[in-house]
Amino acid sequence: MEKVILVLFLSIYPLDYGLGGHMAHAIYSVHSNHMGDIRRPLAVGQLVDGFLSLDKPVRYYFSVNKSQNAVTIRVTPCESPILWTLSVLSTQDYSEHLIPKKKYHHIGPQKIFSFKGNGEESFSSIVTSDGYYFLDFMSLETDTSFQVFVWNQGDESVPWPILPEDPRVDVLSVEENKVDLSWEPSLGLSGAEVEYCLFINRRHNYKTLCATELDAKHEQYLDTKGKKSLNTIIEKSKSKVSSHPKSYKSVKVDDDNFLSSKISAGGQKMCVGTSLNATVHGLKPKSLYYFDVFAMNSKDGTSVAYTGTFAETKPKPKSQVPKLPDEEMVNVFLKRKGVKIMSIDPSSRGLRWLFVHSCLHKVHIQIMINGRIEVSKSLQGAHNFKLLGNPRDPFIISLKSSKGGPGLVKLFTTTIHSHLPFSNLPPDINMSVSKRTCSSATVTWTGSGPGTKYCIYTRHLEHHLDLKLIHKHQNSCLNTNARSRAEKVVCRQAGSQTTLEENITDLKPGKSYLVDLYFIGLHNNTIKFPSQVVKAQDWCT
Repeated sequence: MEKVILVLFLSIYPLDYGLGGHMAHAIYSVHSNHMGDIRRPLAVGQLVDGFLSLDKPVRYYFSVNKSQNAVTIRVTPCESPILWTLSVLSTQDYSEHLIPKKKYHHIGPQKIFSFKGNGEESFSSIVTSDGYYFLDFMSLETDTSFQVFVWNQGDESVPWPILPEDPRVDVLSVEENKVDLSWEPSLGLSGAEVEYCLFINRRHNYKTLCATELDAKHEQYLDTKGKKSLNTIIEKSKSKVSSHPKSYKSVKVDDDNFLSSKISAGGQKMCVGTSLNATVHGLKPKSLYYFDVFAMNSKDGTSVAYTGTFAETKPKPKSQVPKLPDEEMVNVFLKRKGVKIMSIDPSSRGLRWLFVHSCLHKVHIQIMINGRIEVSKSLQGAHNFKLLGNPRDPFIISLKSSKGGPGLVKLFTTTIHSHLPFSNLPPDINMSVSKRTCSSATVTWTGSGPGTKYCIYTRHLEHHLDLKLIHKHQNSCLNTNARSRAEKVVCRQAGSQTTLEENITDLKPGKSYLVDLYFIGLHNNTIKFPSQVVKAQDWCT
């Protein structure tokens, strides 16, 4: 942003021209009443680097005379916000102070402009008299750096690039590991060639080039401490990359078309010469990156920032349908209304067994073989499926959550029937309670055959417990680890009987109990039956 004000004096001139000791005394007086330091005069037409400590203001100054027409001051904060103020002190004002009748007239610089923030700002003024400019700087947040450039040859020949009417950086295309960028050309420099530098980082956009250089130095230090970096390549149009002064970083040219560098978590500057587009390779999929472009006068070190942009790279394309491993229990989490698809490799005989255990809610399972739907049903609890198909055709399994909410499904596949967690599952996993007395009850269920164990637990229910809530939140995949030994009624190896029953004793008359039955199969896989509430009779005959 450019600001112009008419100040009826001033132009750049050597420090001691015609000013004598009186003006020097005035400078000393100003210094003695200011907290900041007075530094050497600012050089004209040269980029000056400055440093600010928090709570320690700094003052710069330069002399002017009326032989010149205008002066422009351009200040560039490096990342952290600063407050800078421009003041003037004319020779005429100081001479009037020497007249006896005005001996008590206060002399001091007149404030004409101030700016607060971390953006680059310029100020121009027309001058007609001799005097001094004073620039006061103060950091607002932390120790920081800044740059200042003083120019006295008019706006038409300023040594910094001019932004185009549309200074945006455009994202042309985004892929999973690269981004194409372009921007409009700068409006030019007088007697110098404009070059462009690109800065990429993972945190935010930057308003000034010197801010990116500080960030890059910091990240290089972190990289030496073992922080992981990301290798990238910048592709540009074929154009010569000019050399920069040693104080400005350039990028190694691998060949006529590519530049390579690294992007750490912070960022890295990469210069692309006079190109107006760049392709950044080697980015991480589904990651957010910020891109800033700076037009640069490499001769004087001045630069201007385009309006930065950002882009999120595309995620990696989804891989092929994941395969269900052989003889390994897999937990599948289903979101509400979510669908999961998996495949099972065929066996040489075309025969496979699939164990499916829905722990919480009903889920819909569909099994396809060579495009044909072999199984399509809703289920809850544990089930075994026998799958027959061509040895060359995989089985495709899809699971869809019911309206009950998120679900957990356990899957296990094998080509050997006896390797199933429960090789002889009954078609209906349920139990019934009968023969209730005031101190006992009988539990009956369908057996699961040899090789499994069953356990029965009871829990006394208090009257204030919500029994509906207990039923609603049953999880048929829970094991017995959370049950106390006092709640255990019995644990036995299952035999070959089709129907099994156990008698629960030591109940108290009129009390309610929650009865749980567990099947425990191979590798401690567990099926918990739906809980039953049993109330002992109030009185005994």
